[in-house]
Amino acid sequence: MINTAENYNPQTAIEELETQQETLLRWLDDPQVTNDTEQKQAEDLLISARFALRQADEARKELTHPLDESKKRIIELFRPYVTKLTNGIDTLHMALHNYHADKVAAAQADRLTALTQEASRLAAAKENGEIIQPLARPLVPELPKTSRTHLGRVTYREDYDIQIVDPNLVPRDLCEPSMPKIRARVKSGITDIAGVLVSRKFTTSASLQGGK
Repeated sequence: MINTAENYNPQTAIEELETQQETLLRWLDDPQVTNDTEQKQAEDLLISARFALRQADEARKELTHPLDESKKRIIELFRPYVTKLTNGIDTLHMALHNYHADKVAAAQADRLTALTQEASRLAAAKENGEIIQPLARPLVPELPKTSRTHLGRVTYREDYDIQIVDPNLVPRDLCEPSMPKIRARVKSGITDIAGVLVSRKFTTSASLQGGK
């Protein structure tokens, strides 16, 4: 049993583990499986290695448990303060988002009005046989994407919130292949599927005698 008291040196713990499993670690360098005897040896190595891995994990958890408890207490101590700041940041984001969105909407409305007026001006000129040049510069200036403040700057980027409300109406070229459905079909015995490469593989599971 590895000594894992709170004041125990982790370096000493790992050295003891490595000493206990020295023979196993040597065998793991280059295992060979070319006949039935070597298969049995490899299977025993697999079981031993899984046990050793579990043993190492348990020792590590014993050593880190006090640290985990200390970390948990510190996180809980900071939580109210961090939550208040986080909620405040979210509220500020929403207020700025709404204000910026209103400004963008107002600018777009002004731009549409200006374009309508320009179209009317050009139509009237054409009716009167006049030739006039359209305005050379934008009728309404674009809103700056970056706002400079006393402390720094805030940048506004246009984005979209996308939600699928009816998957059946989504164009097929936007649909992702469903791996669970493909796997179910392969398990049913159908391995020849267009656009899918199916390769046979084996997985192993091992348990120590006694159910551990």
